[in-house]
Amino acid sequence: MSKTELKDEVSTLAQSLGANLCGVADLGARKDFIAETYGEKWAAYPRAVSLAVFFPREVVLEQLDGPTRSYSYFYAAINRQLDTIGLAVSNLLQTKGCRAYPVPTSDYRLAGEAKGLHERLAAGESPEPFHTERVGMFSHRLAAVLAGLGWVGKNCSLITPQAGPRLRLTTVLTDAPLPPGKPIENRCGSCTRCRDICPPRALKGVAFREEDPVDVRLDQERCNAYLDRVASVFGQHTCARCLAVCPWGRK
Repeated sequence: MSKTELKDEVSTLAQSLGANLCGVADLGARKDFIAETYGEKWAAYPRAVSLAVFFPREVVLEQLDGPTRSYSYFYAAINRQLDTIGLAVSNLLQTKGCRAYPVPTSDYRLAGEAKGLHERLAAGESPEPFHTERVGMFSHRLAAVLAGLGWVGKNCSLITPQAGPRLRLTTVLTDAPLPPGKPIENRCGSCTRCRDICPPRALKGVAFREEDPVDVRLDQERCNAYLDRVASVFGQHTCARCLAVCPWGRK
């Protein structure tokens, strides 16, 4: 089987399970960044299969009027679907003799050293309890951008020509020699609708640049604090107004 045929088989499988977009990223140029940010374990994979499932557009547009439980419900439902797709793609690549690691769609990494933990506990040590960091295990957006699915917008989300930012992503890391896609240009232009509608004014309306830290574009503390306030009243951490207002994919 050729590399292109294997890529086509992966794409066909993903789409049969509900993926709206499927692409392949070459991670080689970002290996050092991946190792520094997420760890050597992830940097060992030269390719990533990037997968997307679209949100129901009307469910996201409702967020312009206020938070809804439907948004949170489908957020979780799409995550589960993506994990199913990612697992199937990973298993397919394994059967072809390739290494593959399906990254959980929505999970934060733990701060703490897990390697050797069983031995340390068995020896009577008392390590400090792990705590959750608000950092993903791996950047699904990075894989999606390198695969050519879209670009990172001023709302810090992946924006695609087809659905705008109204989607969820997952990633399967692999050493399969799949032909990669090519990144596409940023198409936000002078638009600042996401910044203008952000309730806590956490978005700064700055275009994405690879070399910039996140805080150039987003005040994360302000965003998280606002979501905590929403949860204290509504019962769920939800906003999504910056996704709803984006002009890309609204029709």
